[in-house]
Amino acid sequence: MNLHDVVIPVLDLAVTLEWERPEREHPVIVIISAGGRMLGVVADRIDGITTVPDDQRHDTRDTGNGLVFSHTFGHPETGAVVSILDADAILALPGVPAVADQASGPPAGTAATAGAGVPMLLVRCGDFRLAVSLVDIHTVLPQLVVTESPMAGELCRGVTAYMNDWVPVVDLALALGLGSSAGTQGLLWSFPEGLVALQVAEVVEIVTLDRAQIRPLPALGMANAHRFRGVAQVPGHGQHLMVDPAGLSADETLSALARLNTPREDVTVPDGRPAGGRTTDLDRYLTYRVGVEVATPLGQIAEILAYPDDLAPLAGTGGGLLGLFTHRDIVASLISLDQLIGRPPAIDPDTSRVLLVEQEGNHIGYVVEGLGAIEHSVWEEDGRATDPGRLDGSPLVQIGADPDGRLLPRLDLAGWAATLSSAPPEGLPPAG
Repeated sequence: MNLHDVVIPVLDLAVTLEWERPEREHPVIVIISAGGRMLGVVADRIDGITTVPDDQRHDTRDTGNGLVFSHTFGHPETGAVVSILDADAILALPGVPAVADQASGPPAGTAATAGAGVPMLLVRCGDFRLAVSLVDIHTVLPQLVVTESPMAGELCRGVTAYMNDWVPVVDLALALGLGSSAGTQGLLWSFPEGLVALQVAEVVEIVTLDRAQIRPLPALGMANAHRFRGVAQVPGHGQHLMVDPAGLSADETLSALARLNTPREDVTVPDGRPAGGRTTDLDRYLTYRVGVEVATPLGQIAEILAYPDDLAPLAGTGGGLLGLFTHRDIVASLISLDQLIGRPPAIDPDTSRVLLVEQEGNHIGYVVEGLGAIEHSVWEEDGRATDPGRLDGSPLVQIGADPDGRLLPRLDLAGWAATLSSAPPEGLPPAG
C-alpha cells in the first residue's frame, strides 16, 4: 500500500502463521513499527483503543516457542483475555519484508531513506525558530501593517488590511505558548469563519524537508508540546520547532477572532490595471525576482531548491541552459530564468533558488535571484501564456489588497517547460 508516498508491505498474519482465515467483510490495515522499520498487518476489524497499565500486563514471551505475542491482559470493560502482538517478533519472522519508518529515522547501521519532500516555511519569532507547513498557509504578508482596533489585547495586536477586509492580527509566539514577541511580517491563516494574521518577526526561507529529518519532541519539559509536530534540524538554518497546523486550526480563541473580519471602506482599484479580467476563480502565487518581481501559480512548482552543488555544465548551448543536476533520483535541466527572458545572468549560489517544475515526466529547474512570498491574487488578467523568453505580453495578476496591490507578470513556467521539452530552441537539448 502507498501511505504518504511511502510504499509499505502488507502482511496477512493469519496466512503467515497458518491460522484459519475468516471471511473479512470490512478488513483494515494496522501499521506496526519497531526498531525503525514498519509493516502493515491485515485485521478483520478495529474494536477499539485502550490503555493497559504495566501491572495489568502479563508476560507470555518464551524464547523457545516463537510466539508473536508478548503479553496478555484482561479487557477492563468486557473481561475478555486480549493478547498483545509483539512487533519485533512479527518483523523477525522469516521472509517478512519491512521498510524504514520515516517518522523514527533510519534503522541502526543503515543510511537514511529519503521520503517525500515536505515544503516548509521557516520563520522567526523572537528567539524561537519555527517551521510551518507551506501548503497550510493561506498567504504570506511580507509587510504587516497593524492598525489599532477595539479588539486589541494581550493576544490580538490589532487588525491589518487584506483585500476587502480588516483581519485580526495575533502574536504567533504567544498563540503557541512561547511568550510574547513582535514583528513586521505575517502568515495569513484560514479558518472556516474567516482569516487571522499570525505576526512573526521574520519570514526566513522556504525549504523542502525529508520526513526522516523530522524528530518527535521529548515527552517531558514542554507543557505546550501538543502545539508542535516535532523538531527538524534544517541544514544551514539550525533546529526548528515544527508547528502543528491541526492544532492552530482547532484553536478556539483563534477561530473566534476569525469571525471578527470586518469590511473595509477604503477599497479602490489601483492605477494601471487593465480593463476586464476577473476577480473569481483566482490562484495562489509564488512571487520572486528575475531583475523584476514576477509571479507563478504555486501549484506549478514541485519543489523549491537551493542552487545545486553538483552540476554537469552545458553552458553555451543557448536558451539559458546551464547544465544538468540530479535530485531525488531524477535528472533535471537547470536554466537561468534571467537569461531565458533576455536579461544578464545574476546567479549567486548562496542566495539564488531553483524552482523545480515537472511537466509530463520532464523536469526543469529555473534559477531565480530570490524568493518573495506566497500570496493570493485579487485580480487576474485573461490571456494566453507567452512563449518562453517573452516577459512582455505576459498576463498580469494583482497581488496584494487594494489600494496597495502590485501588478505583476504571470509567468507560466509549466507551459514554458512543455514548450522547451517538445520544441527546444536551436542548440538547446531536450529537458531532462
